[in-house]
Amino acid sequence: MFYMKNKLGAWQVGNSPTQGKVSFAVFFPLDANPNIKKIQVAGDFQNQLDPAINDWEFDKGFELTESIIPEGTIWKFQSENELQSGFYQYKYLITFNDDSKRYISDPCTRYSGSTNQNAAFVIGGSQPTDNIIAPLKNGRKPVSELIIYEIQIYDFVADFNHGKEAPLQAIIHKLDYIKDIGFNAILFMPWTGWKSQGYNWGYEPIHYFSVAFQYANAIDKPAEKLSWLKLLINECHKRDIHVIMDGVYNHTSKDFPYKQMYLNQEDCPYTGIYEGSFSGLEDLNFNNECTNEFIRDVCLYWIEEFKIDGIRFDNTVNFYKAGDTKGLNKILDEIDSFLNNKNELNFSLTIEHIQKDACTAVNNTKANSYWDNALYEVTFNSLWEGTISTKLLNALNNRQYLIDENKVPSLYLSNHDHSQVAFRAGARKNRGSMQWNKTQPYVIALFTSTAIPLVQAGAEFAEEYFIPENDEDTGRRVISRPLRWKLCDDKIGVKIKKLYHRMAKIRRDYAGLCSNNFYPNQWQEWQTQFNTEGYGIDLNKQIAIYHRWGISENTLQKFIIVLNFSDISHEVCVPFPSNGTWTDLLSNYDGSWRSHVYDNKLCFEIGPNWGHVFFQ
Repeated sequence: MFYMKNKLGAWQVGNSPTQGKVSFAVFFPLDANPNIKKIQVAGDFQNQLDPAINDWEFDKGFELTESIIPEGTIWKFQSENELQSGFYQYKYLITFNDDSKRYISDPCTRYSGSTNQNAAFVIGGSQPTDNIIAPLKNGRKPVSELIIYEIQIYDFVADFNHGKEAPLQAIIHKLDYIKDIGFNAILFMPWTGWKSQGYNWGYEPIHYFSVAFQYANAIDKPAEKLSWLKLLINECHKRDIHVIMDGVYNHTSKDFPYKQMYLNQEDCPYTGIYEGSFSGLEDLNFNNECTNEFIRDVCLYWIEEFKIDGIRFDNTVNFYKAGDTKGLNKILDEIDSFLNNKNELNFSLTIEHIQKDACTAVNNTKANSYWDNALYEVTFNSLWEGTISTKLLNALNNRQYLIDENKVPSLYLSNHDHSQVAFRAGARKNRGSMQWNKTQPYVIALFTSTAIPLVQAGAEFAEEYFIPENDEDTGRRVISRPLRWKLCDDKIGVKIKKLYHRMAKIRRDYAGLCSNNFYPNQWQEWQTQFNTEGYGIDLNKQIAIYHRWGISENTLQKFIIVLNFSDISHEVCVPFPSNGTWTDLLSNYDGSWRSHVYDNKLCFEIGPNWGHVFFQ
């Protein structure tokens, strides 16, 4: 890892817990000349290093020295005196060859500052030996066995933390809750440092090696920043919860420090259009090798230093080219090679590739999952129109489009980009989550699909925020929506939470549901009635029936799923692949309904907005 191996950014010299010198280093690749005459560093540590200098006195900032290396140039400075233990912030003053000047943050800082896009460093504090991250208690599970809970860190803790702890600390209080519901993986929306000081989703990164100050700041322990994330990951691993980070590598903020460090910012080799462009932000240019190496090192830093278990790659449509050896292809290849050399198995590499060629991208790269909008779109459209879609079965059977059985799509009823599914349930009648029961068959469908189930935090207790799909630059999309934890225990929250808990337990306990076997396969979406065997969709009754099966511990497990999406009960005659006793794993949440099937058929009444998961 070139960027960390050469200690780019700011680092303490030595491991003293009470004091230490500090070194700074800035790297420029061979690709383009930044036309720099001088680099000085200034911050809130200057007066301590030299009492004759005031803090943040840029014109008296300590000057970095340029050295030529085979890869380009490195500018370095190391203090002669030591700093006391603490958290310090800094910026660079760059003087260009035309004598113009610019105040710029550090693109390789491992700590984000509190204001003004400052970079930061820590002297002292806890030591690496104090922050060991243990591996997952029972090792990483195959991606097909993951049940993922998506968290926006600030929103997740805002209702109960009130600034008393660093948000990364506060999450730990809810890990047992997450595990008890049945989730074995957490996808954290971006924790890397972003450009603004206010609330942010994190999709405008500027400090790729850092944790956002807002997430890691504990007032009583200013030197502890990265350690909070390490502690959180370690606590997740103790509970056998995979940690997946959201990596934003297609684009960066227009305030990306590397771009600011070039006299002519268009000369910056890290930025520019590679394949597609993200409106309003700065694209990363993977045509240049330095960009590929930079993002590779960012990924490997989080993998090696923080022992994460997966990365979700945001907006991959703009840095993937079929057949190209750069961009997403190269990043995934090099991560896969790194993991293989370490003998690390089952690392999740998921792409957000909301395009028709998503399956092609997964089939042709080392990615092992992709975000699929199909079930979300079916669910939201059906809840609004009051009728299910014949697209439902193919949405649930999306694994049919992948050629490697070890690659598994990710499905969701909603995610951070969309309104909560409980809100959608009653939106048409202005009732929101009051009609939460309409979501029940969709929840059952999600957990019995061939894909990885992903659940947006709060969905399990019918949180009901509206999010505009397009806020037309009003700023009303990316705003704080704290989870209202009291909803977890009201009469709606308790009921829907039981369903999520039960379905997660079924998915976890019956590994056959993690297979890619699904019938009817390749459902023709013009069909509005069951097929000749009695499987498929009856559009008139709003009923879906499908068959799942798979091997678990050398035993064949068979499932018949029956879903009623209508508001009334229906008599159904359900086909079964074999006679004998079948257990309904869902009814009454205790699996107490056992029926003996004769002549490969069972007739019964199915209640409104409900379903059954029969098992043999």
